[in-house]
Amino acid sequence: MTNPVHITGHLKRNPKDTSAYVEGITIILKGDNKILAKTFTDRHGNFELTFTPEKEKSFDFYCYGLAVDTLLIASVRTFESDTPDLTFYIPGIVKKSFMGQALCPKCKKADKVYKIRYGDALPVVSRQISENGDTTLSRIVNGHYNAGSCIVGIATYYCDRDKVEF
Repeated sequence: MTNPVHITGHLKRNPKDTSAYVEGITIILKGDNKILAKTFTDRHGNFELTFTPEKEKSFDFYCYGLAVDTLLIASVRTFESDTPDLTFYIPGIVKKSFMGQALCPKCKKADKVYKIRYGDALPVVSRQISENGDTTLSRIVNGHYNAGSCIVGIATYYCDRDKVEF
């Protein structure tokens, strides 16, 4: 049996992109693709989450709300204590590889990360037909992930490995 983890969290505007709201944003904590906890930020972007971990390999923090699609803001493997105090940014601060490529916050890799392109009401997709006749469609065209929305979101990258925007 493990102890419950009580997170005191703070959602702040990214200093390079202050367009996002921090009040009333839904924060979701997932572990192994299942929701472990969910809450809302107060008017200052503060929140609290409590959950009891089991055998999850990582803990992924997502947010969504006013003018914010579901966005991965952080992924952590372990917590240093049962009462961590964590700060996240919206949009998240993107880490780069030594080659200058954006790293996915979940898998920490760059090879399946694509810049998001907004602006088309219908997404541009590529179609591939396999030898056995199966057709697959992909929103990844010419090195970009096509969001398929004329409304610009705050996510700038998409990881095709983890199927997350960040």
